[in-house]
Amino acid sequence: MATRLSVNSDFQEKSTSVKRKSDLKRKAWLAVFAASALFWVLVALVIWRFWG
Repeated sequence: MATRLSVNSDFQEKSTSVKRKSDLKRKAWLAVFAASALFWVLVALVIWRFWG
């Protein structure tokens, strides 16, 4: 009895596509967090200028 293993040719392509999407999603969340932090730093500086 012989067993044959076969691997889908598009398996590697799918795995890199999922990795790319997760990297993109991580970078998008990082950009949102950075923009939010920058916004609040600017708000704090404006308030400090008015009342400082």
